[in-house]
Amino acid sequence: MSNATSRKYRRPVIVTTPSSPDTPRPAKDASADQIEADIERTRAELGHTVDALSEKLDVKSQARNKVDDVKQRATEQARTAQVHGRQIVERAKELSTDEQGTPKPAVPLAAVLAALTVVLLAVRRSRR
Repeated sequence: MSNATSRKYRRPVIVTTPSSPDTPRPAKDASADQIEADIERTRAELGHTVDALSEKLDVKSQARNKVDDVKQRATEQARTAQVHGRQIVERAKELSTDEQGTPKPAVPLAAVLAALTVVLLAVRRSRR
């Protein structure tokens, strides 16, 4: 890390170099090859950093990714709802029919009562 001064604003600028345990700095008596290898490593790290920053600042790309995520989640939820709906229909069929598949006597009666209720509500609303 070194301190410098910005020419335009005369503010101190702190310049840092990334250091991590897997990329040791070359020694003071390092050969030219070692120094060049360190420069290449630093360039690669800088390239990755610039790519990461560019990706983070790309609003259109982030919006596209978010839309794709939402579409994927909606598709998964629709599939889950479809499977759940099929299970409910199958369970209703099991409960409303006997072993031979004929409707149980209570089912037609319940359907007639439901239809009668709907008709009565419609008539009552139309008189208001």
